[in-house]
Amino acid sequence: MTKPIERELKILVSKDEFHSLLKTLPFSEPWTQTNTYYDSPDQSIRKQGGALRIRTIGSKHILTLKIRKDEITHYEYEKEIPTDQLEKIQDPEILGWLKEYHIPSNLKKTAQFTTIRQVYECENAELCADETEYTDHIDYEIEYEYHRNHDGISEFNQILAQIGQKYIKNCPSKIARAFKTYE
Repeated sequence: MTKPIERELKILVSKDEFHSLLKTLPFSEPWTQTNTYYDSPDQSIRKQGGALRIRTIGSKHILTLKIRKDEITHYEYEKEIPTDQLEKIQDPEILGWLKEYHIPSNLKKTAQFTTIRQVYECENAELCADETEYTDHIDYEIEYEYHRNHDGISEFNQILAQIGQKYIKNCPSKIARAFKTYE
């Protein structure tokens, strides 16, 4: 069976560049999502280059498990769930994912933050404009998530050129940035 993958490029930009891009392309209406991340006391998920989160958008809850495959690719398992309480999840498929990656049941909340997201659908990818509020700061990220294999860096750079930017990896994941506020 083929594992589900996620390929994405992301870059932090200034507040002004962020708002300029929002005016340049026809992004969707914004929505707010709260991301709550979990790991075991020995950081078994983080050690695999992964993350486990429950994303809440309104009354909808989505559990996502990501495990790093390479620098821009993750295995990504995602499923809508009826609760935002991790300990109440009994779904056999989700429990199977945790077992496959040797993730223990003693998971605790490690981080929580809120993102205001807007999306622009490109031909080969989805462009997300994320304003994320952490405990001690707000940052602005543009994320280019592949829908299919193609030269994503060139296409992303064409978009970024509109605000005078070029893709150079300049940030870790949101969860890694959140950990800086928790450490």
